[in-house]
Amino acid sequence: MKIRMTLAVALTVALCSRLGPVALAASPGGVPADPGAVAGKHFDPKGKMPSKFTVELQNGLRKTLPFEDKRDFEEAKKGFIAAPPYKQIMAEAGNVAWDMGSYDFLLEGKDFDSVNPSLQRQAILNMAYGLYEVVPGKIYQVRGFDLANISFIKGDTGWIVFDPLTAKETAAAALKFINEKLGARPVVAVVYSHSHGDHFGGVRGVVDEVDVKSGKVPVIAPVGFMEHAIAENVYAGNAMTRRLFFQYGVLLPRSPFGHVDQSIGKNVAAGNTGLIEPSRYIEKDFETLTIDGVSMEFQSTPGTEAPAEMNTYFPQFKAFWAAENITGTIHNIYTLRGALIRDPLEWSKQINVALYRYGTEAEYMFAAHSWPRWGNARIQEVMRAQRDTYAHLNNEVLHLANQGVTINEIQNVYKLPKSLQRQWAAHSYHGSEEAVT
Repeated sequence: MKIRMTLAVALTVALCSRLGPVALAASPGGVPADPGAVAGKHFDPKGKMPSKFTVELQNGLRKTLPFEDKRDFEEAKKGFIAAPPYKQIMAEAGNVAWDMGSYDFLLEGKDFDSVNPSLQRQAILNMAYGLYEVVPGKIYQVRGFDLANISFIKGDTGWIVFDPLTAKETAAAALKFINEKLGARPVVAVVYSHSHGDHFGGVRGVVDEVDVKSGKVPVIAPVGFMEHAIAENVYAGNAMTRRLFFQYGVLLPRSPFGHVDQSIGKNVAAGNTGLIEPSRYIEKDFETLTIDGVSMEFQSTPGTEAPAEMNTYFPQFKAFWAAENITGTIHNIYTLRGALIRDPLEWSKQINVALYRYGTEAEYMFAAHSWPRWGNARIQEVMRAQRDTYAHLNNEVLHLANQGVTINEIQNVYKLPKSLQRQWAAHSYHGSEEAVT
């Protein structure tokens, strides 16, 4: 406990001293949309329009993609309740913490030859903004307030909050909005699905640390959460933040020639990031807790998208929370920003465990990013597609390496089988095969 308290203090200091000023310097929320974005004009006077070769390449790529499959768009809109009248959220420091409106050029119905057509499709899907119902009367999400989704499970007396975003301001805005629309309820528990900052940094916007320390409001996290949060945000924090700027281009203007999306969401909020140490850790492969009348089975999935991560199943609702293990994209395995290298084979195995333990009966699947899936057949389709893609990444790359393909050649040789290429859930937007492999 003493070690965990020390880690908590260290991480809190690091987040306040590093992420605060860095977030303001990067100011993802305050980077303006380029005025010429809708017209397709380049934001830089020296910028050039796509060449005829680029246009030909983009048109050829459009013909290979399964654009006839519109189900993701239907799912992204399903359950919509309301959007707030504002698109900017201000930070306590006075800067713009979040600006969803700066991406409105994506909603003009134009194809931009400067943007990969598959990425543009993903960027439009990630424009969902507001309050959505996942399970009627029981599970809700606020989307488009930060990089991640914040999820609210309705208990007997209050809200159980899953993944309270990156910043205090965006999390507080989401809580205020759902209470305005569905009636005020207290937060009775918080769950961190894993150790990345966009899933815990806004916790002080939804709960008071005094209530956590008193035992009134439990904060639940996977075992190893504090250690890995420290490793990423303190030990390697500055280096990873600098590299993140290059990976995602967050300082570029919002434009078809600049920043359009971050694959799992639009951007990262530039607000007050903090931490409240978990009061309850999930240490076994499977553990069941009942909080405020809601039964939850946690599935520990270490070594997947994060070194400390967990899925959750709600048997009362037949709803499966996939954390960040199953989203609307295939993650990179080697992350350019410097997070721990993921194990695609273990990731595939953990999805397979979830598929056979929960996926055979689940009727709802929702996650920390992207949009939910409804209906058992659809859920199994997506789970199998992502399971098989991660397994193929491991197996085929290993096979090619054994055939003599080198580390500098693998990205030019590795390809997904066509059966997976036809599945949108098997596409990656964190980069091309160079970044995935």
